[in-house]
Amino acid sequence: MERIDLASIPPKVEVDYQDNAIALVSDIKKVRELQSDTFLLDTYLAVIVLNGSGTLYVGDEEFRVEKGDVFVSKPANILEKSMLSMDLEIRGIIVSKEMVEMLMKEVHLNLNWAVHVMTASHDVVRVDEAEMRRLCMYYDLLNDKLNAPNSNRKSVSLKALLVAFVNEFIEVMEENDHIMLRPTNYSSAEYIFERFIHLLEDPHQPFVSVNEYASLLHLTPKYFSSVCKKLSGKTAKEIIQEETIKQAKLLLRDNSLSIKEVADRLNFTNQSHFGTYFHRHTGLSPQQFRGEK
Repeated sequence: MERIDLASIPPKVEVDYQDNAIALVSDIKKVRELQSDTFLLDTYLAVIVLNGSGTLYVGDEEFRVEKGDVFVSKPANILEKSMLSMDLEIRGIIVSKEMVEMLMKEVHLNLNWAVHVMTASHDVVRVDEAEMRRLCMYYDLLNDKLNAPNSNRKSVSLKALLVAFVNEFIEVMEENDHIMLRPTNYSSAEYIFERFIHLLEDPHQPFVSVNEYASLLHLTPKYFSSVCKKLSGKTAKEIIQEETIKQAKLLLRDNSLSIKEVADRLNFTNQSHFGTYFHRHTGLSPQQFRGEK
């Protein structure tokens, strides 16, 4: 499995611009020639589909995209080699985690909350022609500015342009996906849920128990789960199970790790406990899953 971040975009992929914070891609002809079938994407990715269609495989999910769709992916997603039509035309923006965190502060948006809400149900949003034109306009402006000669004001105007683009992107997502990425009144429940998502996605803080998370948040397990159900439609246990299995599948793709090491990283008491848990939620043993991949 090939890991992709802004320092390791395959040389065959032609980019309009690339540095250690952002890359712009519009020509995907070379993508079809990549030898690896599976990629671990360690950046944020937004793809605007201008023409054509494709089928994307992200983890175990299949997404169909066509003209007018915007596909969004967060870090630590596994992208399988996908089927793309010959007439597919896109505008793709790849952004580092550090850059996204900085931009979220500029637009007063809570990153953990926004990313969870935006990708909780699906990763594809349909936009209309006018919205697509506006998003592409920002892409072109970014491309021109990023490729322009350095000047005393370049970094200032570039930051302003990125903030304007993020605000436009948020507006498009909220209008078309009927979600609230930036709650006007951040309730105590939303604050609790945001802290939970932050803990859940911290690779250095793996837990598998509702009680453990509730204890960290200084809540009773019952109230903690009711907050999760209210804001996400899922109980705390369901959310934890989904994230645990996702991380387990990600780690099992790394053949340099033994199954025991995977179990240890996910904080299971032993390999047997991990195997039983994984089989109960996937129908496969860890070894069978690794063999299929």
